[in-house]
Amino acid sequence: MIPLVFGVTTATFALIHLIPGDPVELMMSNARQLTQEEIHRIREKLGLNDPLPIQYVRYVTNLLKGDMGKSVRSRSAVSYEIMQRLPDTVILTVTSICLVLVLALPIGILSALKRGTWIDTLAMTFALFGVSIPAFWFGIMLMLIFGLHLDWLPTVGQGKTPIEFARSLILPSVTLSLILLGLVTRVARSSMLEVLSLDYVRTARAKGLGAKWVNFRHALPNALIPILTVVSGQFASLLGGAVLIEKVFGWPGIGRLAVDSIFARDYLVVTNTVLVFAVMVILVNLANDILYCYIDPRIRFQ
Repeated sequence: MIPLVFGVTTATFALIHLIPGDPVELMMSNARQLTQEEIHRIREKLGLNDPLPIQYVRYVTNLLKGDMGKSVRSRSAVSYEIMQRLPDTVILTVTSICLVLVLALPIGILSALKRGTWIDTLAMTFALFGVSIPAFWFGIMLMLIFGLHLDWLPTVGQGKTPIEFARSLILPSVTLSLILLGLVTRVARSSMLEVLSLDYVRTARAKGLGAKWVNFRHALPNALIPILTVVSGQFASLLGGAVLIEKVFGWPGIGRLAVDSIFARDYLVVTNTVLVFAVMVILVNLANDILYCYIDPRIRFQ
């Protein structure tokens, strides 16, 4: 985990500095015209005139002390800005994953149990649309239909009261869930079909066990392992989609903060938001490995 985080941080720090544009000039674009001497003095105060290796060593040293630095744009602590927005991103991502599991698992399992029927065809058509439709286009269509024409749901921003918050969460979470919905449905179907064809399932049926007991007590736990692998493996894609979805729907998460900071060339904010994303992905994969042990006893006793 430590080398991976170090590599992500190093690559992000280097790449963001390759983007053309001066953060001081962008920060002062709406203010009065600055002279080159004033710009140089501000850059010197912010440490932007130092060579890139020195800036990186200073960043890593401060990071090891728990200091993420200060934002060039707002001059507030980067850790404060991230912690202010992190809960909103976590809520959006977790809600989307719950929607995926609640919808994709039953549809995929039912499709496997009804293989070759019209239910299977309908489920696979649903999965095909989920895989093929771009999430951002789907989100815009939801905004036009449910926000503009029907006026049922808010399209931009975040509600203040619990009810308004829940209503404003619906469209971005449904849009974000589309990234995994079709894929998890297809994986759930194929995984369930594979397990249902194994010897121990046929033995359980031959012993006279009921269909529900065989399907959900014996087959389903082993079918969940590939599904968990896909969900945890695609968590990075889900966070990447959250960056775009937060910008489209005006959701105040760290994805939107990262996009705004890229345009402002706010180097430390961009680097640290990517660092937080990387840590979240690593922790999800770690939790997935631990969860394997509880689902499959064979892994626990190895």
